[in-house]
Amino acid sequence: MDKILTFSDRQAFREWLDKYGTESNGVWILFDKKEKIVTLSANDALEEALCYGWIDGQIKSLEHNTYKKYFAPRLPKSKWSVKNKEIAQTLIEKDLMTQRGLDAIENAKRNGMWDNAKRILIKDEQIKMFKQIIQPHEPAYSNFLNMSHSVQRTYTGFYLDAKSDKTRQTRLKKIIDRLNSNLKPM
Repeated sequence: MDKILTFSDRQAFREWLDKYGTESNGVWILFDKKEKIVTLSANDALEEALCYGWIDGQIKSLEHNTYKKYFAPRLPKSKWSVKNKEIAQTLIEKDLMTQRGLDAIENAKRNGMWDNAKRILIKDEQIKMFKQIIQPHEPAYSNFLNMSHSVQRTYTGFYLDAKSDKTRQTRLKKIIDRLNSNLKPM
């Protein structure tokens, strides 16, 4: 099994990235779904990763309400999502972005990956269709209905953005697992 790192807060992860970020090819980080273990949040980890030119990736559930998420240096040809571009801009404005993070942004602007992401516009009809897909899955369906419209739109977009049926089914399983636990998208 791959080694999983645990950080108590964002400063601890930032210090690790500062020290090992140029040497490491990537790491799994432990997160707690129920906040019973003191770990940094996935959002804080993403922000710190972006500051150092890294990106988050694969998520795997573990036992005892924990999961691990993979973080690695951003590849030169990886697209920047609209969400991550917005986060990066905020980090720059707060003067938190390191030179490594700024270099990753400049590289993406030079090679076209910065402008490659498109925000998917999800219509109400698409959300209605997605509700029909998850309706047989309780409590996921009921939890989905109780979530805000923006969260429903995010889940629907994640599902519809899949390029193949296989990916769509994999994403559906992840969505249902998260909704069964009444969790919002990552």
